[in-house]
Amino acid sequence: MASIFRITILFLALAGSVAAQTYPTRPITLLVSTTPGASPDLIARLFGQHLSDLLKQPVLIENKGGANGQIAVAAALHAAADGYTFLATTGATLAINPTLYPKNGQSVLTLAPITRFAHQDFMLTVRPELGVNSLADLVAWSKKNAGKLNVATTAVGSIAYLTARLFERAAGIEFVTVPYNGGGQALSAVLGGHADVLVETLSLSRPYIETGKLLPIAVTGPQRSAFLPNTPTLKELGLNVETSGSTAMVAPKGTPSDIIGRVYAALAGGAARADIKAQLDQLSAEPVLNSPEEFGREWRAEAAMWERVIQDSGIKVQ
Repeated sequence: MASIFRITILFLALAGSVAAQTYPTRPITLLVSTTPGASPDLIARLFGQHLSDLLKQPVLIENKGGANGQIAVAAALHAAADGYTFLATTGATLAINPTLYPKNGQSVLTLAPITRFAHQDFMLTVRPELGVNSLADLVAWSKKNAGKLNVATTAVGSIAYLTARLFERAAGIEFVTVPYNGGGQALSAVLGGHADVLVETLSLSRPYIETGKLLPIAVTGPQRSAFLPNTPTLKELGLNVETSGSTAMVAPKGTPSDIIGRVYAALAGGAARADIKAQLDQLSAEPVLNSPEEFGREWRAEAAMWERVIQDSGIKVQ
């Protein structure tokens, strides 16, 4: 009986290996958790085309924006775990939603990690009219004008919003955090003088930094941005704040590991393509392409970190 059991296991392993070698035999669907044209969508399309080029099958992009990514997550959860459906989504959907949406957000953690496509820095910028030129100046202005500083971010629970709350606590100051429906609205508020500070992605802020309409104060990520090398990180400036945005790819639970490995191996080469690098540069995004194991560890650590932040802040959206 034992020998029959071992033979069965060996047969199944060989069958899985053969399936991975012949994979894929039909088009692949890549669900995207944002609307067309958003940075995660553009990044997903870049790597989707690269995957198609290498695997010799079409990669069909299917946008399912809305509900902070949960609509796309639901679609991925109900998809067959056969290697023909994947999900491209934001780091926020993967790491913040589990705590922000306790009723259904936890489900995203059951998806299988494949890789992080790219990293995008967040920035603290100010309107030049405020008259501050550094983080020290900004903190001093806020303390002198208690409660008068207005900080524009995207919606409650977004990385930008939570980063602002972390910054407020770490700097020991008090300000009014004003959440807007999107980054464009938050940007317009600062440019129009209705808010003083913007916490948003470098990709959104960068054109206005380059034209002098926004003054960069600090990068929120773990290291200085390659696109703004003279701007320090908050950690360099003595504040224990480290956050960043990203776009990543995951698979339905149970997707064969051989297929995940093959898809990752194909995607990893995209970081070396000059055309992909050039288009990522336009989005102020830096390629990552880490392994499923490394990405999985980072994802779990980020989810635990955001859980602490959300619980300590008492933020509830549902």
